[in-house]
Amino acid sequence: MKKIFLFPIAFVAIFSACKKKSVDDTPPPATVFSWPAGTSDYAPTTVNSTFTYETSSGTPAVIDSFTYTVTKDTTISGAKYYKLVSNKPDDAPTYFSNYNAGVITNVLLNVDFQAGVIIPIVTQTVLKDNVAVNATWNDALVVTFSGIPVNIAFVNTLLQKDYTKTVLAKNYTSAITVKQLVNISLPGGIPLPAGIPASTQIDNYFAKGVGLIQKDVNGDTQKIKRYNVVK
Repeated sequence: MKKIFLFPIAFVAIFSACKKKSVDDTPPPATVFSWPAGTSDYAPTTVNSTFTYETSSGTPAVIDSFTYTVTKDTTISGAKYYKLVSNKPDDAPTYFSNYNAGVITNVLLNVDFQAGVIIPIVTQTVLKDNVAVNATWNDALVVTFSGIPVNIAFVNTLLQKDYTKTVLAKNYTSAITVKQLVNISLPGGIPLPAGIPASTQIDNYFAKGVGLIQKDVNGDTQKIKRYNVVK
């Protein structure tokens, strides 16, 4: 799963007192809750929250799992982010998540692009939960590899919202689907090396109260198995 989910991350992808909520618990009575800065229903990454995903990769499929734990909050470029640490960092890298005014932004630091080329910071807008269906947004990144600038564009389209998505036999309401195209090009029309696709599609699914519930890339999948959100 390392090459599938490491670089084009869209986790997707934050807390105060002691009350905890799990998908297997009986929902508590409705209450008004104010999320801490940098978090929301679609980015509930409060400190000590955990998110376990089941992964399926290859043919025949190899089934595995990993867990993210929110370990602390921190400040990046003046904004409050929450650090998510995986128990299997080779499959799922540490990243930082921020929510602000309907927008989830994820940051990875010191990403190993290829052949020892390290990208100091990768920033992606993985979700805008307050835009209409078919809305689009883009992020861009330029990486110098062997002296040649490599252009990477993340092109996102919100395909569905406010529906019920079933993942591993559990229903998640107020779901949102985002299609992300990761487009790679070289200047002057130089062809890409053999084996490197010019475009890769990633389908991300988010649900209110959980965040990322599923990711599909080239036939491989990552699905939420269980979670515990600290409120």
